[in-house]
Amino acid sequence: MAPVKISHVVSFSSQDPKYPVENLLNPDSQRGPWLSCPQDKSGQLKVELQLEKAVPIGYIDVGNCGSAFLQIEVGRSSWPLDRPFSTLLPATMLMSLSDSKQGKNRSGVRMFKDDDFLAPASGDSWDRLRLTCSQPFSRQQSFGLAFLRVCSSLDLSDDPVVCPSAPVNTAQTQGSSDAQEPGSSPWMANPSIRRTFFPDPQKSTKETSELRNILKQLQPGALGRSAHMVLTAARRNAPANMANPKGSAGEPSPSHPDSSEPRPDAPTTRRDLSRTKRRRVQACRLLQP
Repeated sequence: MAPVKISHVVSFSSQDPKYPVENLLNPDSQRGPWLSCPQDKSGQLKVELQLEKAVPIGYIDVGNCGSAFLQIEVGRSSWPLDRPFSTLLPATMLMSLSDSKQGKNRSGVRMFKDDDFLAPASGDSWDRLRLTCSQPFSRQQSFGLAFLRVCSSLDLSDDPVVCPSAPVNTAQTQGSSDAQEPGSSPWMANPSIRRTFFPDPQKSTKETSELRNILKQLQPGALGRSAHMVLTAARRNAPANMANPKGSAGEPSPSHPDSSEPRPDAPTTRRDLSRTKRRRVQACRLLQP
């Protein structure tokens, strides 16, 4: 929920010079409440406020200061003056009859949400608020509101924001969606961390697949961040014939005319087994608590 700023006061019926209606413009200020004039014995207090922009209203927090009832109506600044406002919050009790007569519980706080608002007005956008406070049970003391806080039902997080410093690789997302944890987005948003721990994926090798299987056996379930670091290091240290396509598919070297021909598998298998054992030990050390 995004807070909505109250830009200015359009009109009001009464105010105490010591506690003017402008005190409602900033709910976080320490100026004091908005109270009725001590000479006003009508028992009713009204104010019309202009919001910074027209938005659907989702929350309204009200700090009471002696009012027994509160009603909130909404409208638009573009409407003609004779057009009636729509009722957002019907007359709601803030103080009971006994509390009003005894002067108790004058400073309660009420938080109204979308479920408390009337349906015809709750789903539309408004930039005018009209508040009506009343105190018919006791007219010896001034009454009004301590603060007013308005929040829109619009949420800024609903709009997707693309960070230019952290581009999304569609192929990487589709091909390696299982390599990211749900809570890794703050890390992925940092370009330095992406370059260090999440570089561009290289060609998958048999060693990487075997290492992933080993890590899954050591840590059942979703792989943790340490396991992903081990896999990333394995990709970055891939054999030259896999990481450098030119070296594997290029022309034969003059000193090795048979370099383009396949070599025996036995030496490579022994190196693979030795490397797999080393990585198994490294993975165990990283995954230990």
